[in-house]
Formats: sequence, structure tokens, C-alpha cells
Amino acid sequence: MSTVGASIVYNVPVHSMMSLAGRRALVTGGSGGIGRAIVDEFLDLGAAIGVTDLVAPEVDLASGAVFCAADITDETDVQRMFDTLTTSLDGAFDILVNCAAIAGTGRPTHLASAEDFDHVFAVNVKGAFLCGGQFIARCLERDAEGVIVNVSSINGVIGSADIPLYHATKAALQLLSKCDAITYADRKIRSNCVLPGSTRTELTLRAQAESDDPDGYVRRLVQAHPIGRQALPEEIARVVAFLASDASAFVTGADVAADGGYTAQ
Repeated sequence: MSTVGASIVYNVPVHSMMSLAGRRALVTGGSGGIGRAIVDEFLDLGAAIGVTDLVAPEVDLASGAVFCAADITDETDVQRMFDTLTTSLDGAFDILVNCAAIAGTGRPTHLASAEDFDHVFAVNVKGAFLCGGQFIARCLERDAEGVIVNVSSINGVIGSADIPLYHATKAALQLLSKCDAITYADRKIRSNCVLPGSTRTELTLRAQAESDDPDGYVRRLVQAHPIGRQALPEEIARVVAFLASDASAFVTGADVAADGGYTAQ
């Protein structure tokens, strides 16, 4: 029996409640990095997965996952993607993971352009809004429970001199998530955010390689986290899986930091 919404089940082992068997999940930005780790984790937990991104994964997806390229900033393309994947998976989605995101420009506010603003907000906020809107509408049409997990960032709760527009998008995503949690709680649709700290992905490895001081780049990242290292994508994926599962049935509207103690300082 599902407890995605507000059903109460007693005396059920946690490992059973973590199972995603019989569920269908959509993961945006699932071709690489944290998104790909989420896809693999969900597959291990028994879910059928729809994956969307601008480009297909470089490493083939395992059995149980279907890919559909889409531009999540385009409302018509988002609807097409949902239709295509639900047909391919022979059923509607129970879980949405909004993981697609870009860092955008590192220029400060007085140097950033309106185009810089529009681009990063389109992907990081509008994309999650459009996918969330499609997901919620389809759950409501079926009178079905649902779960949304938004992959935000510690940058949504702290300020810094770098990538200010990225920080702003993540803060916006977190408040959108909270509003959806409140609005749809009585329809048994939950919405939460995961806030990763620095995570060892292809993007951070590329940034390290392109840095004038690669060793210093990593040292600064590690020193910023009390736990003394970067996260692995798989560690973030496990937190997302918890929030997508029945093990977190009473959790909604939350921002869950997976940051090695960064925001505790």
C-alpha cells in the first residue's frame, strides 16, 4: 500500500518503505552528474524511469529507463515529453525529480545582462515550474498521490560574491516548492527540496581542470565543508530517494541539506 501522501502504515520496515517498485519517476537533467546518479538509484529501488535532458546520456541507461530529449523551458515541448514518456512507460508518473539546472554567468549584478538573467531563470526556475505544473495537473486529473523532489543547492540559502543569479534561482525554487507543498497537501501531493553542497560531478571536475590552481580549487571546496570532502553524486541520490519514497510520507515543504555541514556553520 502506498503512503506517498497521508496514509499511515505502522510496523513496516524502513527498507520496505524505501522501495520504489511499481512507481514511475521522471528525472529532468538525468543524463549526467547528480541526475544520472538519481536515475541509477531509483532503478536499483525498483522504479521505472523517464529521463529527460537536452542531450542523451553518454553511457547507455539501464533496463527500466527511457530517454526523451526535451527543452524544459518550452511549455509545448514539456507537454510533448510527458506524453511521450508516459506512453513509453505505459502509465503516468508518480514521482517528479527536478534536477536540470545550469550555473549561468558568474558576472556580478552590475555586469550581468538581462539575457544572462533570463537564461538561468528559464532553466532553473521556469523549467521546474513547467514540469511541476504538468506533473501536478496529471496527478489531479487521476486523483492520484504524487511526490516532487526539487534538487536545489546550499546556494539557495547563503549569499556569496560568485554566481549571484544562480543563488537567486535556487532560492526561488525552494519557495516554489514550499508553496506547492502547502497548496496540494490535501490532495496527497508532497514537495520537498534537497540542498547539495559541493558535489564531485563532471562539472566540478571540469572547473577544477580549467582552474589556474587545480589543487587550490579543490582545497577551497573541501575546507568549506566541515566533513572535509565533496559529496559523491550517489550520496545526494540517496537523499532524493528517501524523499521520493514512503519512508518520508510525513515530510513535505522541507529543505533537506546534504552539504557535509556547510550550512551548519
